[in-house]
Amino acid sequence: MSGATNDSARIVSLVRTLCEAEGREVVFRFDGPMSAPTSKYNGSSYRHDTLPKATLKATIERASVEGLGETLICFAKIDMEELDRVGIAPSNVYTEPVDGTPEYCVVDVNASRKWWLDEFSELTLEGAEQAVEEGREEDVLPPWDGLPTVTVTVERTAECHERSYNSGFHIQYDPPTHEIGNIIDVRIK
Repeated sequence: MSGATNDSARIVSLVRTLCEAEGREVVFRFDGPMSAPTSKYNGSSYRHDTLPKATLKATIERASVEGLGETLICFAKIDMEELDRVGIAPSNVYTEPVDGTPEYCVVDVNASRKWWLDEFSELTLEGAEQAVEEGREEDVLPPWDGLPTVTVTVERTAECHERSYNSGFHIQYDPPTHEIGNIIDVRIK
């Protein structure tokens, strides 16, 4: 088996595990140190740094492969104790509930397929739909683009919130997302 085939099989396994873990606790293991915001977004930038940890405990809230098997969409909750354990300041990331004491942080886990590859230019919408219906998507659809990536929304400063509400150009002040890292393993607890 080639390295590319091994990587593809690993990604398929990760995507399936994430989808099967909906509603359950998991441990994400990353391909290196995690990265996290170390300040709030001020409307133009924020600071970030690497963390010494390479695992993160989460609860999968929703996970599915959307469209024609082309995109993994996954949302996971990270509780406050876990943020503290890994060194992520809850004040620098979006937490819920918005009003009251924060209970958790929501992260996104995403992956997509390499639809731009020439060898898949002939694949029709009908052919892709049929492959998904028959459970043959891994044989017919393009390979996954890379390991699933975990991202978190960076919290905004009070001044940035105010500029957003008082500005006619809100998108400039939308909070950015920060890439925590790429998952190489998901263990269901």
